[in-house]
Amino acid sequence: MRLGLLQLNPTIGDIDGNTQRLIDAANRCDADVLVTPELVISGYPPRDLLLCSGFVEACEHAVRKIAKEVTSTIIVGHPRIERTTGRFRNSVSVIQAGEIIAVVDKHLLPGYDIFDEDRYFEQGTNSGVVDLQCGRIGIAICEDFWRGFDADAAPKYVENPFATLAEANCEVIISPSASPFVAKKRKRHLEHAMQIAKDHDCKVVVVNQVGSNDDLIFDGGSFVCTPEGITHESPLFEEAVEVESHEIRPLPEKNIHEARFRALVLGVRDYCNKTRHKEVVLGLSGGIDSALVATIAVAALGKDAVTGVLMPSRYSSLGSIEDAEALAHNLGVKSITLPIQHMHAALERIHTDANSNIEGLAEENAQARIRGMLLMSLANQNNALLLATGNKSELAVGYSTLYGDMCGAVSVIGDLYKTEVWEMSRWINSANIFSIAPIPKNSITKPPSAELRLGQLDEDSLPPYEELDAILKPHIDGDLGAEAIENTLQISRKQIDAVLAMVDRSQFKRDQASVILKIAPRTFGRGRPMPIVMNRAWSTERQLS
Repeated sequence: MRLGLLQLNPTIGDIDGNTQRLIDAANRCDADVLVTPELVISGYPPRDLLLCSGFVEACEHAVRKIAKEVTSTIIVGHPRIERTTGRFRNSVSVIQAGEIIAVVDKHLLPGYDIFDEDRYFEQGTNSGVVDLQCGRIGIAICEDFWRGFDADAAPKYVENPFATLAEANCEVIISPSASPFVAKKRKRHLEHAMQIAKDHDCKVVVVNQVGSNDDLIFDGGSFVCTPEGITHESPLFEEAVEVESHEIRPLPEKNIHEARFRALVLGVRDYCNKTRHKEVVLGLSGGIDSALVATIAVAALGKDAVTGVLMPSRYSSLGSIEDAEALAHNLGVKSITLPIQHMHAALERIHTDANSNIEGLAEENAQARIRGMLLMSLANQNNALLLATGNKSELAVGYSTLYGDMCGAVSVIGDLYKTEVWEMSRWINSANIFSIAPIPKNSITKPPSAELRLGQLDEDSLPPYEELDAILKPHIDGDLGAEAIENTLQISRKQIDAVLAMVDRSQFKRDQASVILKIAPRTFGRGRPMPIVMNRAWSTERQLS
């Protein structure tokens, strides 16, 4: 049984385009059985498109079209309507000799983290065992295969759809997947699949979606393994149409900075391509965050598609301006300088004339909002996307200005903590991705500052970022409270409580933030739907009655 892996990049809702690309790929892949990703016809995740009139029916029609035009046996992922209940199911159709010979439905419907399948789909009840002319296969759609082992937030499922396949002595276990990228998750996938292959003496085939849809990035990396080990790996972060190879390969070691960088590059590229935007703009402050975002944008779209905007104020240092100019030169991007001094002074005069003087934080935020307005105007004028440049640490504690530096269509590094921003920037400069190291050394080494008042430093308002991130990571990514964090860190409880209070107070900002490209286990946005109005008033200690 020679297997073909169609690692495709569907656009959500583009049923006609997705179907034709699938047919074209299938007809140039010479294999006995072709496998596509989960919901490849609709794109994943389709969300409320499933509720739109005629959408699921169009997906079912596309499957029939594929049956007519693809000669090989093929496994196609799509949503369908279960006629006995009238509800939607997440399914694959097995097509052989032009006929749909079997339909397999997904049993385990994740509703944790960014997943919402249990909202739309009905649980499957049929077996995933299918007898083909070339042998017996078992089909376990994504979560039916992983059963939440690849995510800390997953529930413990009672049902085990895979057990049925194991008992049926299937020669090959096939998992059509749409598993979003999360740093370090791939290693779990490979180890889990290899253990299954050993335990059940079978071949395991995982075909994963590639590409980015909204906040989710899919890394592809489809693979085949046997009890002896990995025998085939498709490329990461790019489409591939391949026939499986049979050479045993060692378990790969991936550089986490490279994986995150390539994920963010793909996220920016696909967001622009799928929304038909050819240009992006972003503010260049001379700091590390905007430098990293600009670098990712150039890697994704090319230097001619990126415009950096310098917006110096009365508080901007000469060094920051020079660092921003050096970055633009190193990357070869267009740059525009729009000083905000006159607009800032005019805003102050308006308030003074109305006897409503602004000062302190309000005056600082006014500068950020002037910059946000200028960036949005440029993006609007040039039909370009504005990229937000805030990092996860700032978003966590609200060290960002709503309608100011939070403006943008996409938050590129909103899932990277500040310490990770520095780490990735150093890696980029040493990795020879560009002809020269693009990020100025001074942007990496100088103390971070918003430069919204004279002599301002981030550490005037926040703990040192190493300490801040040490508190934030277990709280955001691991959902730990103050008591648990205090037990693991040499940081005062007062400091921990203060940071967690900032996180809670800033939820209203994050609910209005740009789409954040997901690369971590817990990402702000729909992956962490916290209440805005709340009070953290409970204890893990229980009083005896």
